[in-house]
Amino acid sequence: MPLPDPHANEPTRELDRDKWKLYQEARAAIKAWTAELVRLRKELEAEIGEAYAGTVDGDKVVTYRYKDQWAVTSLVKDNPDLAEHFYKYKTEKVFDLEEFRARHPDIAEKYRVRAFVEGGGM
Repeated sequence: MPLPDPHANEPTRELDRDKWKLYQEARAAIKAWTAELVRLRKELEAEIGEAYAGTVDGDKVVTYRYKDQWAVTSLVKDNPDLAEHFYKYKTEKVFDLEEFRARHPDIAEKYRVRAFVEGGGM
């Protein structure tokens, strides 16, 4: 038996049907074009190979250089026994939002984030 919708009585407003349809079409187009972008980028990276840049008609159009960054998550996942020796404990300063909300609810409420969730967030 499904649980009752906890938001059943929240305020709602009717949206323009055509605008909603265009929104959905745009979202689908973004998804399709993003997949195409990823596919093309992989092909271009493969074409560049070990070079640091790619040219079109002799003009440099893209660079593919190493950065001063590493794929740490992959490194640790692929080498867990070795990585285990390089962990260290760290203390960090963090903002206590719950305490701030308890003492200053009026200020905190101005910064509350709204989520635009399709399907009503159920």
